[in-house]
Amino acid sequence: MQPFDIRFDRFNGAQVTLSASEVSTPDVDRLIDHLSAAHKQLVWLTLAIEQAHLIGCFTERGFVFHLCQEQELTLVLRIQPNAYAPFAPTHTIGVGGLVVNEAGEVLLIRDRMMRGQGFKLPGGYVDMGEPMQRAAEREVMEETGIRARFVALVGLIGKYPHQFNKGNLYLVCRLTALTSAIEIQDTAEIEAAVWMPVADYLADTSSSRFHRHLVASLTSDAGLTPNAFEFDPDPHGTREILLTP
Repeated sequence: MQPFDIRFDRFNGAQVTLSASEVSTPDVDRLIDHLSAAHKQLVWLTLAIEQAHLIGCFTERGFVFHLCQEQELTLVLRIQPNAYAPFAPTHTIGVGGLVVNEAGEVLLIRDRMMRGQGFKLPGGYVDMGEPMQRAAEREVMEETGIRARFVALVGLIGKYPHQFNKGNLYLVCRLTALTSAIEIQDTAEIEAAVWMPVADYLADTSSSRFHRHLVASLTSDAGLTPNAFEFDPDPHGTREILLTP
């Protein structure tokens, strides 16, 4: 149906993109009439950033903003008022790396926002499309220079509200250090990185009570470890990992 490409999904919805560089209000009206006649519940419309000037044509006909990425915006139209549209970006996801060496020392960092006080676990946000275990290894490497291997997921903390009125999931990952020499990579963010005896860190009241609690309660926890289960091939190339006790 010109000027649209339409793909129906298994949830009685329609996923729409533009097959032309321009669209008119009558085009949008015909699209809505066509999908209503097909008894669809929900329309997903994705516009590339170069099509942003067309947004008004759709919002004037009842489309609302739903998902946003740097290069595209997805709007939805509920043909049936109670149609459910899963809202994906509800949380940010962060990882913390819990690394304890054979000498009983925990790997810690101080970032520049801590104003010279205390230490905490290395960590940061998971990048889009990045597996959780790789994010933990990357953050430890960037903030301390230590190469480490993911072993287990040992903690999960939920926080709401967080930035931009979304939730935050903080995943505490235990890693095994493969090297020992500290060499901070991200010097713009990280002020100091150290190996510190666990007992000394737990007694350091200048450090975060939250992070000290994580070290005290999770260091010996077996956690969830990678399972050898092989998922069926995914046509979208989704990377999956199964963690089990």
